[in-house]
Amino acid sequence: MASRRGVRGVRAGRRPSAPARLAAAAAVRSPLRRADAPRVRRIGRTGEGSPRRCSVSGIAGIFHYDGRPAAASELRALTIASRHRAIDGEDSWVCGSFAVAHQHARNTPESLHERQPLVSAAETVVCIDGRLDDREELPRPRSGASTGASDAELVLSTYERDGDRFASHLNGDFAVAVFDARRQQLLLARDVMAARPLYYCPIAGTVLFASEIKSLLAHPRVAARPDEDAIAQLMLDDWSDVHRTCFHGIFSVPPGAMAIVTRDGAVLCEQWTFDSARSVRYRSFAEYVEAFRELFERSVKRRLRSTHPIAVSVSGGVDSSAIFCQAAVLARRGAVSAPLQGITMTFPEGSSADEQQFIDDIESSYGMTVARVGASEVAAEIDWHAVVDRFEMPGMLGHSHRAVLERARAAGCRTMLDGFFGDQMLFTRGGYLVDLARKGRWLKVRGDLREFARWMTDADPAYFRQEFRRAFVRSLPPRWLFRALKRHVGDWRGRTSMYPSWFTGRLRQRALARHTRPIDYRASPVTYHAQELHGHVTAGHYLSQLHRQISAGQMYGVDVCYPFRDRDLVAFLMAIPGEIVNWRGVPKGLMREALKGVLAERIRTRQWKADLTRVGNQAAARGQEGIARLLTRDCLSARLGFVESALPKTRRQPRGGSSKTPSASKSGCSGSLGIGPRTSDASGRQPRVPFQRAVRPGEARPARWWRPARRTHRTWRRRRRTGCDAARSAATCASRPSRVRNTCPMRG
Repeated sequence: MASRRGVRGVRAGRRPSAPARLAAAAAVRSPLRRADAPRVRRIGRTGEGSPRRCSVSGIAGIFHYDGRPAAASELRALTIASRHRAIDGEDSWVCGSFAVAHQHARNTPESLHERQPLVSAAETVVCIDGRLDDREELPRPRSGASTGASDAELVLSTYERDGDRFASHLNGDFAVAVFDARRQQLLLARDVMAARPLYYCPIAGTVLFASEIKSLLAHPRVAARPDEDAIAQLMLDDWSDVHRTCFHGIFSVPPGAMAIVTRDGAVLCEQWTFDSARSVRYRSFAEYVEAFRELFERSVKRRLRSTHPIAVSVSGGVDSSAIFCQAAVLARRGAVSAPLQGITMTFPEGSSADEQQFIDDIESSYGMTVARVGASEVAAEIDWHAVVDRFEMPGMLGHSHRAVLERARAAGCRTMLDGFFGDQMLFTRGGYLVDLARKGRWLKVRGDLREFARWMTDADPAYFRQEFRRAFVRSLPPRWLFRALKRHVGDWRGRTSMYPSWFTGRLRQRALARHTRPIDYRASPVTYHAQELHGHVTAGHYLSQLHRQISAGQMYGVDVCYPFRDRDLVAFLMAIPGEIVNWRGVPKGLMREALKGVLAERIRTRQWKADLTRVGNQAAARGQEGIARLLTRDCLSARLGFVESALPKTRRQPRGGSSKTPSASKSGCSGSLGIGPRTSDASGRQPRVPFQRAVRPGEARPARWWRPARRTHRTWRRRRRTGCDAARSAATCASRPSRVRNTCPMRG
């Protein structure tokens, strides 16, 4: 017992000791060790100037649930592929049929002295990638107070208290792997906001898991093969499935779900989801304002927990400016120890994209300097192969975004806050108006539509009326009729050639088949407003954007965080009436009122948004020639049967307005650059069904089973894509040589 306590003391809170000492301690305490003792291995830091260095930690592991012993060489193959995540070192644990490695990125104060993988005296191994936000609400670790405890220790104490349902009590941006050696059970869990990825690959008698797909592809038993359904969704609709990836047999743990693997089988169940039927009502608007102010401040503060300088991408718009100003207020109070660095892009003075007057207001209000990054030369062409290597899906990184990330890295920042998702959560153009119309409040509907037009001076007033009519018509038919109509509309879209004709018929049919599947709302929303926000949170279109933006930040050593995607803030906005969010018809009226005295007044009352269409289309025009060079007749997209062999129209240049050609170019070549270098036609050993959807013998049925999220009806209509949109991933579609290595297809 003394040796067990000693080992747990080293693992729980003490400073990391030498690898030999850890390996010896592990060998003493593990009743499952083999002839070759458990091994803890550390590697040095990666180069500071390397463009591949990452700012987030990583997980990689193997579980032979058929009882075969795990080899350290197997684990080493997985970790080498994602070594760029080990910016602060790497530790591994090999014991019995389980092996896991944690690649460290010590960004929070609590992580400076933590040890992962964390192994308890009860033979439970914990690895976490991310950040926990509800630390005060979690049970105290046995080693001491929860104030200075690491996130891994809090996960362990929560698991010891709640068992398999532990993940439902965690809140934050995280991906967790927990292995219980006594029960021979592996748990893989992920946060509901999809801030941290976690992938797994079931092969005969084995489950591989990792933070990156390239780690799984590095295993010799995993063959790189395309998943054509997932690729069709991404190429034609930019829609990311919550479970499937672009690689056959490799799956993503869905947001808010958990994979449970034992020797008897495996099951995938839901741990946490938004309750769209929840309702929050206060007596006065002032109470709503106070509640929002508290939640927004907490959301920003949670993401300022860092040991390094923190960057804030601020454009001068309401959302990003609100984040920067709130962070500045917290810094003035002494609630933030890390220095803040605002970063903005500058556009030609007097253009429709020029927002420098608002940046000047922020600087004068808080006495802080916001770093300027010139965006006059926004190029569409960069190292596309490196981008797709990190994205692990079709996509591209624009020069302007890259410049902001480079500036953040040059300032020593490992974290950057961004205002993405503010529009989706705070300005519902049609949802709450449907609720008002259902109550017969048509005068209120008309008044709010007029107020929209008055506050959004850069938009056509007819646009808001059209959005309301569409939402109202969609809300009328019952669900069974709606599904039938959707199936009919999907067939009509196929007949009318919604997609460019140079996509193969096979690919278009796969995309349309995904369109016509039944809708799954999981719960009956109490309001149409709640249904709309729930759809935004779970929409695959936004999930693909989120994945690309987070991956882009990791390319430059920056962890990009989104305060408007805070779970508690989203749940609150979903539960209150939509007319409160847009108080008196003012877009984002609740936030504008709550941040009075925090936001500069000219920003708080701003009535227009910057127009980047011309700038983006100019960038698309400059990059179109390079795109055309990569779209050859023998590109891998054509060889895999995604596009026709002749693509003569893709060389057309976009002009000032919208252009469909770059959008088509983007989709057509995504298969070649985004998927081609990693895939082959060789048959793999992965089963088609990743997990049995049945409860293990002797186990109680989980409260709610996970089901794949269906596409919501808002995605029926065709999205308008500008040249700027198209250029962002047009370059990802290019062809590379078709030679593929199954050992590590992401490299080379």
